[in-house]
Amino acid sequence: MSRGQAGDAAPRHLLFKGVAGLLLGFPLALWLSWLLTYGGWLPAFMPVRDQISMWLATLLWGALLCAAFMARSRAQCLGMFLLANAAAFAAWRVLQ
Repeated sequence: MSRGQAGDAAPRHLLFKGVAGLLLGFPLALWLSWLLTYGGWLPAFMPVRDQISMWLATLLWGALLCAAFMARSRAQCLGMFLLANAAAFAAWRVLQ
């Protein structure tokens, strides 16, 4: 394969999407976990609420990492994660 063909660029896109999902998916998973567990979705008193929040953040982070590879381009991946982080942060600030 000669240099400059589409096949050469694929691994770089995958690496970028993986790193974006790893780095930007973590705060998004934390905010979504907080919103789901402390935002009124669960009963007011629950002894294992922190445990649920911890495991939910881990599952969400893994799902967001996988979702990063569904983006068509680097810009779409980055934009999707930045917009989702901004929305989750805004919701977190409103409900806090």
